[in-house]
Amino acid sequence: MRKMISFLAAVAVAIGLCGATGAPSADGTTGMSKQAEAAVVEVLGDSSAGTGFVYDAAQGLIATAASSVAGQEDLAVVIAGGQPVPAELVGSDLCQGLAVLKVSSPPAGLSALAFGDSDLVFAGDAIRSLGYPDAGTEGATVAVSPGEAVDEPAGESIPAPSSPDYPSVVRHSAPVKGGSIGGPVLNDDGEVIGINTGDWLEEDGRMFLAISSNHATSELPGLAAGAEKNDPGWRLIAVSDALLPADPSVHGIKQPAQNAQKRLQDEGIDGLFVGAVRKGSPADKANLRQGAVITTVNGGGVSSFSEVCDVVDPASSGDKLDLEGVYSGVGEAGHTFGDTWSAELTLEGAS
Repeated sequence: MRKMISFLAAVAVAIGLCGATGAPSADGTTGMSKQAEAAVVEVLGDSSAGTGFVYDAAQGLIATAASSVAGQEDLAVVIAGGQPVPAELVGSDLCQGLAVLKVSSPPAGLSALAFGDSDLVFAGDAIRSLGYPDAGTEGATVAVSPGEAVDEPAGESIPAPSSPDYPSVVRHSAPVKGGSIGGPVLNDDGEVIGINTGDWLEEDGRMFLAISSNHATSELPGLAAGAEKNDPGWRLIAVSDALLPADPSVHGIKQPAQNAQKRLQDEGIDGLFVGAVRKGSPADKANLRQGAVITTVNGGGVSSFSEVCDVVDPASSGDKLDLEGVYSGVGEAGHTFGDTWSAELTLEGAS
């Protein structure tokens, strides 16, 4: 059974990386690599970094993952290995995992990637995943990782218990690293058929998840027009369905969390494990900490991220979320396993 881990702002292990930006790929498709890499940008925020790509050169529009930019100030992008250029967040939706940035004065000759039809991607198709695995660090390189699409075709709904229920996703085997989140997944024609947003853990290894191009293109126009949803500033992992990694430090969890997760499951406690909290975010201001488990939101039980999004999506800035839960006994939250807690979180940002 497939298990999802740390859907938003996931950190994955990178293998098989190629060299610096613009270097030929391992399979010799140099022309496609250089053209694609010229459109891939490094996204820098005040406390996070990731990857994005230009999809409208005339307007300077960049698509990325919402988790890479949510709640960030002083955003900038690095285009083709140049100097950071200020960028404006014009629209984002954390529950859909997408965001649009705009460079007000795009450089002449800016490259852009075209979207392909993700409904035409099937198991076994060759794909490429591009991104900055070491985003935010000096000397970051673009990863060009050959791989194969696996399992369901992109147009088929794939339930993700600790994520929004996207109408369409692409699951693939091309390794990406944390800073590569928001980067494009390309087909053989160099077209974007997915936007990397997280990873899955299966019994025989890790798979990677990308929002399909067909879903992205249905959402991007609204985001480019200024649509934005609230960002509580947390990363949540479903207790009942998520499988925490063998090395929890990969996800910033300093203590073994598998035992706590199993104990929660054994005692029938369902909810969402708080995997991380961004400093200064509404979740931080509500004193939520890693290791707390959210069991109810506004009086209703929650066991998946999509259920939380059902409450957050229609809310407005200033609306309050009444949260209740228990402590898992691990992580930064401290406290004894099973101790109860409650908090009031005030949403911030556009609705």
